Amino acid sequence: MQARTTRVARSWRAVVTLAALVGACGGDDDGPDVDGGGDAVDASRDAAGGDGSGGDDAGAVDAGRVDAGPAPEACRVTPAFDEGVTYERTLYVAPGGSGDGTMGNPFGTIRAAAMAATPGTRILVAAGSYGQAMLPSLRGEPGRPIAIVGEGEVVIDGGAGIGLGLSDGQYVVLQGLTLRAGVHGMNLDDGGSYDTPAHHLVLRDITIPSAGSGGNNDCIKMSGVDDFWILDSDIAGCNRGELVDMVGCHRGVIAGNYFHEPVGNGVQAKGGSSDILITGNRFERIPGRSVNAGGSTGLEYFRPLDAPHEAARIHVLANVFVRGGAESGAAVAFVGCDACVFAHNTVIEPQSWVARVLQESTDARFVPSRDGVFSNNVIVLDTSDLRTFFNVGANTAPETFRLERNLWYAVDQGAGWTPSYASLPAEIDPIVQMDPALVDRAGGNYRLGAESPARGAGRPIAPSLPPDMDRRCFADPPSLGAYEHAP
Repeated sequence: MQARTTRVARSWRAVVTLAALVGACGGDDDGPDVDGGGDAVDASRDAAGGDGSGGDDAGAVDAGRVDAGPAPEACRVTPAFDEGVTYERTLYVAPGGSGDGTMGNPFGTIRAAAMAATPGTRILVAAGSYGQAMLPSLRGEPGRPIAIVGEGEVVIDGGAGIGLGLSDGQYVVLQGLTLRAGVHGMNLDDGGSYDTPAHHLVLRDITIPSAGSGGNNDCIKMSGVDDFWILDSDIAGCNRGELVDMVGCHRGVIAGNYFHEPVGNGVQAKGGSSDILITGNRFERIPGRSVNAGGSTGLEYFRPLDAPHEAARIHVLANVFVRGGAESGAAVAFVGCDACVFAHNTVIEPQSWVARVLQESTDARFVPSRDGVFSNNVIVLDTSDLRTFFNVGANTAPETFRLERNLWYAVDQGAGWTPSYASLPAEIDPIVQMDPALVDRAGGNYRLGAESPARGAGRPIAPSLPPDMDRRCFADPPSLGAYEHAP
């Protein structure tokens, strides 16, 4: 008993550890996804309006959020490194250009401008269509990033290949770009130099309506990327891969995005990935695993190579999940994940399962899926949509998980109904079969009504939570689910 108590305490301490990013920076019937993640890649982001002046609002992206402006400092997620930056020079790109990158004589391709960029350069890309953008190894510096910023509708079409690729980038911002591709929409990596990751990349206001052609193709593929932000983007339609696939990535923030309607999974962090905060996103109609915290990776592709887990400290906080999991999926899957957290989420009409606990990498060096937290969530479901509530596979450590203070409401059941927990421990203080009184569930408004039993019903899980879906701080005590009620 003492061993379990110690492990659970370590899991809750992990919430505190990742909270530094807030205000600072068997049983599986769908088979493993063994992935090398060795493609060449790129990523980045820039400030709102392209001038580095701050703000991370999407503008064009409606993720079911009433934008209350930047979150108060008390609960603000670590700002991206480019906020407040003033660029030293500007290069220009326009369709049909063939010049030297000046405003009156722009380059004709994004690559040509990138070849000429130095630290502190902002590349402004005029509206129009461009071909594949395989970029050189861009190296910005602290306080002097390199930014590629679309002005108007900028479409990069990779044809049968990758849309945009960047290898070994550092201090790079990509903003306001739309990508289409027959393989990965965007591919960002460390160039195969596992000891020298790509780092400090921002992707902001990126749109990927489609990518892939039936293989393991991802909308955004990241391999060996540290200290990154994916913000306020609209990602959909990936054909067989993930919306965001991370192999060996660390210290990331994925916030304010609309993830919807891929063929398979949503956001995946595996191959030794750790310390990633997934918050304030809307996941809609993801047929597989909306968040795959862990997975299955070839041993030669781990970063670091000796990582003892597929993933660790992946924190999924204050997101909305709508009608996901129809193809053997779930809102979240803990897959070889150490001390991962799913809390303050609103889960609407889950399909197949609500959550899964699996182990796909079983080499002796790997810890089992363990020390997970499932807490302070609101789950509204129809039992006819589910196989059961939790799916727990072999070689895992379900006894080390902690379930606490979730609100469960089955719309097709009466009083006396309760969820079942498979081999997971009994839940601590659940709220069962009480209507959360959402404002307009049929219309997609999942905020808490005035009489909701979820208001103020949460248990504190960290000194600081990220903002809710409306970018307001949670109260103390917090409400359940992804929305704190407005004052």
